[in-house]
Amino acid sequence: MNPTSGVSTATGAPARPFGVLVVGTRNVCRSPAAERLLRARLGEHGDVTVLSAGTDATPDGELPGPLVGHLGSAGVETDEHAARDLDPELVRSADVVLTVTREERAAVVRTVPSAIRRTFTLRELARVARALGPESLPEGDVAERLSALVDAAARHRTPATPRATVDDDLLDPYGRDEDTYATAFDQVLAAVEGIARTVRPELAADGPDPGDDEPPVAAVRARRSVLRTVVLVALASLLLLVVAGTTGALVAVDRLDSRVQRFPDPFVDLPTRPPEPTAPAAGSATDPALTILVLGASEDDADDGEAGTDVVLLAHVTADRRSAQVVALPPELRVELPGAGPGPLRTAVAVGGPPGAVQAVEQLTGVRVDHVALTDAETFARVTETLGGVDLDVADDVVVRGRVVVPAGRHRLTGGLALTWMQSTGDDDAARAERGQLWLRAILDRMGHDDVRSDPTAWLELLDVLSGSVAVDEGLDRGAMLGLLTSLRTLRPGDVQVVTAPTTSGTAPDGSATVVPDPGPFGALMDALRADTLREHLASAPR
Repeated sequence: MNPTSGVSTATGAPARPFGVLVVGTRNVCRSPAAERLLRARLGEHGDVTVLSAGTDATPDGELPGPLVGHLGSAGVETDEHAARDLDPELVRSADVVLTVTREERAAVVRTVPSAIRRTFTLRELARVARALGPESLPEGDVAERLSALVDAAARHRTPATPRATVDDDLLDPYGRDEDTYATAFDQVLAAVEGIARTVRPELAADGPDPGDDEPPVAAVRARRSVLRTVVLVALASLLLLVVAGTTGALVAVDRLDSRVQRFPDPFVDLPTRPPEPTAPAAGSATDPALTILVLGASEDDADDGEAGTDVVLLAHVTADRRSAQVVALPPELRVELPGAGPGPLRTAVAVGGPPGAVQAVEQLTGVRVDHVALTDAETFARVTETLGGVDLDVADDVVVRGRVVVPAGRHRLTGGLALTWMQSTGDDDAARAERGQLWLRAILDRMGHDDVRSDPTAWLELLDVLSGSVAVDEGLDRGAMLGLLTSLRTLRPGDVQVVTAPTTSGTAPDGSATVVPDPGPFGALMDALRADTLREHLASAPR
């Protein structure tokens, strides 16, 4: 297993200033206060830039008088302010996004799913920064150390879990009395100081840290080590957690529910939907079959500036909860994009957000989606690292910059090398999809090995990886999650099948080549999925 502490010492001068975006609601109180304080503490040399925006920015909004007074007392500029609306380009151009509450954090991820690993609440990043401490960051300038902190924080969200999830939120003082403004400002100041003093330890000479009451990572890990229950978790398409035993499910839910981000219901405004599956008979011991749409967002495409989706999966749990199937849909599959006409499936999230992706997939497959999960494509790599590598058959040498980094043959690959292997197909989407399927299968196989199954620390670390990398719709709340995990207590990695949807080549109206469903096999696969007979369908299919 990889160490769970420490930060890479590999740093380099950034090609541009490190960009910080602070996101509030109206962008007139908490977010501009944090913007100005962060700029004063981190941006004095010009290698860190700080902007702020609001999810519901107040037109012509100005800084309230009490806030101006507190900023002035802290020696911070209170120059003219114009509230700014949050837009996707602001998120894409930021190296880290800091939000005033968990609600705004979910809004950012909903706007640009690929930002999930670099989006934190302000207090969340401050808490992790204090837990790690200045000595955990490599030597370098402010931008380099801040970049290293953000990279480390993505891995340390869960080890530094707050005493209560509300502790991740800043108090909203808007329209309230002077005491509330004072309390809210103190919270913002304490969070900024926690980040600044970790990135710039010389600031400790300014006096005691106003928020230095967070438990160190070592103490949190000590608390975690008292968990005696062996939690067996299996991963299907980066979301499906299979937990053995009710006590194991409770442990998993406690860890996931406190850290997993949630976004608003993506189904509420859909104009039409496939029919719901037939409900089990009254008194039946089985639950309805469950289908989860998993969208693995990539970082922004340098050519068009739009966030793409490298992974599109339908994770199906059978009604009897004895097996699960994962159907991989090639991201370049041609679909009808709501309000935008035909286009590749990979752009559905960028065009219509999670609701647009659900509508496109349901229209394409005729399968009703029950829940949606957003993750990022690199989660495969982080899960692989947690498992100590996975075994993959490499057909051809993997060459990077003229050097063979993975020779042909069977190897246990680290997460980074496996990601390089999958991406070495260039623009061949079908080849990437096939390798993604092989990689997921290798992850599931590795999870079934005795050395992994008997290691409770590995399963807890997997939960930590997922909780820091996944956002789900608000319908998958704590109760729904507990019910799902408890019902899956007998499922094992070997009970999960992975298959790629059958496709063929087609021609778009403009004459360009495209990827379309192979009508017969694709239709039969989706018919089986809708009827909850996919396990039998795959068993009878020719190999």
